[in-house]
Amino acid sequence: MATVEAHQKCSASVEQLLGRQVRYQKHKPGRHLSVERVPQGAFQIESVHRFGDRVVLNDGLIVMENAPTVMERGGRIALLFATGEELYFVTE
Repeated sequence: MATVEAHQKCSASVEQLLGRQVRYQKHKPGRHLSVERVPQGAFQIESVHRFGDRVVLNDGLIVMENAPTVMERGGRIALLFATGEELYFVTE
């Protein structure tokens, strides 16, 4: 995580991931992030919905209790949460 953060000057919103082809890499678990339904192979981020503070990707594929800070560097996308949880994807 420090490598991604140290070389990133600005962050993006989760909506900027729409249409991206990604592959799950890893996550730092916690109770505010649900990744049980994430496919092992590559998939496209087709939808982002916000319900209050909750953010839902691909109709429930990934559920986040609050909006993350999104950083990208060298083909790796990091979603960083205020709760300390982290979710990483590799772009395809």
